[in-house]
Amino acid sequence: MKNNSGFSAKAVLLAVSLMVLASCNDAWNDHYSYKNDSNYPVEKIDVTLKGIDGYKNFYKALATTDMCDKYGKRYENSDGSYQSFLSLLNQDQFLTVWAPSDASLPDSIWAKYTDPNKDDALNFEVGEKFLKMHIARFKHTSGGIDTTKVFMLNGKPVSSSPASMGGQAYHGTDKNIRCLNGILHCLDGNIKYLPNIYEYITTEPKYKTLFGDWLASYTIEEVDQSRSVASGIDENGEKIWIDAVMIESSVLLKRFGYINSEDSTYAFLLPTTDLWQTQYDRIKDFYVYNETSLDNDSLQKFYAGNAMLTDLTFNMNRKAQRYLPDSVYSTRYNSQENRRDKRPYHIFSHPYDDVNGIFGKGQCVDSIECSNGKIYITNNWPFKDTLTFLRDIKLEAENYRNLSSLFSVYQRTVQSINGVTLDVPVQVMRISYSSGELSWNAKFNISGNLKGKYSVKAVILPNQEEDNKPIRLHPRITYNDDVLLDSTWIEWDYFEFEGVKDSVSQVVEYYMVNDPTKVDTLEIGVVEVPYCSYDMITSPLAVTLSSRVNTNNVDIYTSELWLDGIILEPVVE
Repeated sequence: MKNNSGFSAKAVLLAVSLMVLASCNDAWNDHYSYKNDSNYPVEKIDVTLKGIDGYKNFYKALATTDMCDKYGKRYENSDGSYQSFLSLLNQDQFLTVWAPSDASLPDSIWAKYTDPNKDDALNFEVGEKFLKMHIARFKHTSGGIDTTKVFMLNGKPVSSSPASMGGQAYHGTDKNIRCLNGILHCLDGNIKYLPNIYEYITTEPKYKTLFGDWLASYTIEEVDQSRSVASGIDENGEKIWIDAVMIESSVLLKRFGYINSEDSTYAFLLPTTDLWQTQYDRIKDFYVYNETSLDNDSLQKFYAGNAMLTDLTFNMNRKAQRYLPDSVYSTRYNSQENRRDKRPYHIFSHPYDDVNGIFGKGQCVDSIECSNGKIYITNNWPFKDTLTFLRDIKLEAENYRNLSSLFSVYQRTVQSINGVTLDVPVQVMRISYSSGELSWNAKFNISGNLKGKYSVKAVILPNQEEDNKPIRLHPRITYNDDVLLDSTWIEWDYFEFEGVKDSVSQVVEYYMVNDPTKVDTLEIGVVEVPYCSYDMITSPLAVTLSSRVNTNNVDIYTSELWLDGIILEPVVE
């Protein structure tokens, strides 16, 4: 009885296993539209495709087009022949193919695509922009209910749904056709090739020569590790890639947005060629470097181009654009910067408004669909210089470390003035002469200026430890070896506090006195700086604040400066 029970259990288990296997086999066959009476035997993809009527031209194009590397060089076999795309469909690697119908393209186009004597350029174009748009690695069926994204052999993302691929409907039941090395689908149309935003800018002739070549010159290729297959580590500890997906990386794209990435969705505001040239000719005049600077022309071109790109790129994913359609943020938006300066940097209201919206019909003359977003071509420059590249220069005194050791310099946090609490505590630098003398000179080097006019200001807090006495200063603005800028010497109005007038000397030197009852911003004057020093290690521009307190006026003034900072505001004319 015991043996019989064991036998019965094993028999039942075997029967159940056979039923499960049969069920799985039926599910596999149903999933791939394969049945014993199918018109398509299970063969390699190239063999199966050859036997399907209405798709002969695609088969010919595969057979007459050679595979190439990114430079357009054809892959050679060991016997010296070239490797066609058709041979790819005969290999053991698993692929999915969406075959476009003969009726999807006119005969003239098919004649070009199936020409066995293509030159190198046409061979590369047909492969990259047509054949690779219809082939993907791995298994991709038409099952499911959701729309997904499939990356084709050329890296382009294509939208796949149960009924269509790339917007092209499946041909009846000719889909999910099982092959020995993959899956074959038949389409009524063909999948359209779209350039990404970066490709359009760098290949479209009218933009390529204008600034596309310049943009491309800062671009290198890197391995996309998330989509590549590694086989181990070499002797130097570097990964060995057996299937490397290359992406382009750029110091400019890292700063403004990865408009070359097929994984993202961007909007790009592209000026017309005339508008780009007009604005570039204007903006580059702010980036005139001294002739003694190395590569001054290259610096001018690079930073003027940077200024042009500031607000052209918009990351359109939901997290980045959570306030659409009311407003849109460019990729340069930084919430902390906007809160600190209380300026609407990189924010544009109602972007799709037909009249004034930056993407609206009133501002844009055309739009171009791309594989990773959309280009809006505009003939209007919607940006303000002061909200893009022409920014205030702010020297925070408490962070300054280059004053002479002769000075007694230390920080203090001021939380209130005359008993009134400040909205935000202010960090100040307290400056006095270390030997106890009343007069001193403190020189502050200013970096990052552009060529042009600036209004120079000093922000001073009252010295509350000396009964809020004001400080008497002689400010100077110098450029390179203390050569005074012509516009520095201005006839200042003298100040009056507590009935005491500040004296004016006979040698045309004027002094400034702060208001000891508040955080006071003293306007030193407007200067025109002859050269740009943006991103330079050193700058010839400096602001010197000199104490003009002596034994004769020390009862009226304090000789200790409580400095919050120095500001250079661009003068917009």
